[in-house]
Amino acid sequence: MKCPNCSKENQPTNQFCVFCGARLYGETPPPASPEPEPPQSIEEEVRRLRDSVRQINTRLSALEQRQGVAQVPFSPALPPVEEWVPPSPIPRAVPEPRAPRPPREWEQILGGNWLARIGVLALLFGVGFFLKFAFDKNWIVPVVRVLIGVVAGFVMLGGGYLWRKRYPVLMQVLTGGGIGVLYLSIFASFTAYDLVPFLLAVILLVAVCAASVFLALRYDSMGLAILGIIGAFIAPFVLGVVDTGVTSTVNTGAGYEILIYILIIDLGVLVVSTFRNWRWFTLLALLFSLVVYGVWYGTFESETSLAGAEILLTILFLIFAGATTLFHIIWRRPSQPFDYATMTINAASYAGISLGLLWGNMRDWTGGFVLALALFYGGMAYFTRGREAGDHRLSLFALGIAIILLTMAIPVQFGDRSWTAVAWAAEGAVLVWLALRTGIDMFRWAGYGAFFITAFRLLIFDTAITVRDFVPVVNERFLAYAVGIAAMYVTGFFLSRWKNRLTADEGRVAVPAFFIAANFFTIWLLTAEVLNTFDRQLYNLPGFERFGDRGDSLQSFQNLSITGLWAVYAIVALVVGIFRRIRFLRLGALVLLLITIGKVFFYDIWTLAMVFRIVGLIGFGLLLLAAGFLYQRYRRTIVTFLKE
Repeated sequence: MKCPNCSKENQPTNQFCVFCGARLYGETPPPASPEPEPPQSIEEEVRRLRDSVRQINTRLSALEQRQGVAQVPFSPALPPVEEWVPPSPIPRAVPEPRAPRPPREWEQILGGNWLARIGVLALLFGVGFFLKFAFDKNWIVPVVRVLIGVVAGFVMLGGGYLWRKRYPVLMQVLTGGGIGVLYLSIFASFTAYDLVPFLLAVILLVAVCAASVFLALRYDSMGLAILGIIGAFIAPFVLGVVDTGVTSTVNTGAGYEILIYILIIDLGVLVVSTFRNWRWFTLLALLFSLVVYGVWYGTFESETSLAGAEILLTILFLIFAGATTLFHIIWRRPSQPFDYATMTINAASYAGISLGLLWGNMRDWTGGFVLALALFYGGMAYFTRGREAGDHRLSLFALGIAIILLTMAIPVQFGDRSWTAVAWAAEGAVLVWLALRTGIDMFRWAGYGAFFITAFRLLIFDTAITVRDFVPVVNERFLAYAVGIAAMYVTGFFLSRWKNRLTADEGRVAVPAFFIAANFFTIWLLTAEVLNTFDRQLYNLPGFERFGDRGDSLQSFQNLSITGLWAVYAIVALVVGIFRRIRFLRLGALVLLLITIGKVFFYDIWTLAMVFRIVGLIGFGLLLLAAGFLYQRYRRTIVTFLKE
């Protein structure tokens, strides 16, 4: 059979040309079939599709036979029409459930871990109180008491070493307890018993401190390190060297020795913190050190000089300033919020305790002290920049502390004046900026709190001013308000720039709130300046003129000036809001303009003198006419903006 398309011969049984694929009709092609009607049911549509697939496979088989390709038997993918049913929806793939965690054996945890740790603490207290009681009763000679403690400490260290692999928790308990017993025994040998000179005792304590550092790093155990410092810090209390109300005998000659003992322990903390970022270990050491310092100063205050107390406190502060930063600087590891909390506690406690020490006899130097501390943290920010992995969080946080201290230096030096509002406003802006740069939400909420305190202080404490000595602009209130308003604008800009780092609700509320607050305090400040300017002139008038025509004229001019101020501010804000497409500014300007109109028609026309009434109404009318003209001139643009 000849193909009507390519004129090549095909077998008589072929329905399609094996060369071009055209349909073979025999002698005369059949008439064109009409367009198929749309299917009446899904079964009919499936049948039609099956016929089309059968025709396609027939043509494909003919082509494969012509080309000598092995044919693959075809089996329809669909079942017969009579058996076909619509497929059910394919269920979503359900992830395999995670293997359930094995149930926690609370009895084993309690009995094997924490009871052992509590037991070693009880043992430390027991040994300490035994040494103290034996000292009071004179049962055993002092040398034997100390030797018993030293031997017990080494036995516990040996047991921890032998069982380090088989019983790791018991190893921590025994090793930490042994370190604590050695601290206790050596401390007792020179404070309670006076067996060794102070220099030898310091050498022995340094050796124990070095051993505790080595073992903590060798075993890589934070629990061991914590148990060791707990045993070291409780020694002065257990032995009665500092008066806690439990022990009766106080060795009043051991004032500075206690602090030197604590500083030696903290040097070990510094070394460990440089190689291991054990945050709880560093925080507990800092808190224990502050407690011991406070109890020591309360016990030996009368025998301690101010310079000595401040020097020892400064050394303590520097040790923990290094303990919270050196690990991140040396090993280039990113810092975390827990690290910032420890840095904040260290800085705040040092500043607070030092100001308490200096406030009495060296009050004039307190501002300089805060300034020096700000410079220290500024230098830390500069030194750590680029030496920490990540986005310079540690450097930014140190810079934030420096800025906060810098803003505090002025109010600390000059007292509780408007400088306090300046400090709070600057602190709020810095905290919000730090939160947006570092991603620590806690700082942002602390910044919001600082701005709330700033707003409360500006309205309640800093608005009132002495009228007699008032000078416009050049006064403390204007400075406080100007810095507070600038801080609000800057913070609003930061929040709008990094709005993607806020939640949706916070972004909708916080950004407009800061700009609205800034405009509100601007109007409040300008109104107060106008009021006090005229009040000062009224105050300086003689009594008969104050209540006469001249006084009435000044009061009318005062009211008219406030009306003009509000009207001009509202129209300027409205224009800026329209052309900058700031919706809340447009709404705020309209509210202020409505308040101004209400003031004119319900207050000014009844209280102003006739001349000022005429001038005020004409001027206000002209101002509104100009606004109406501008609206008509740029109506389309304004309507477009208002509809957005």
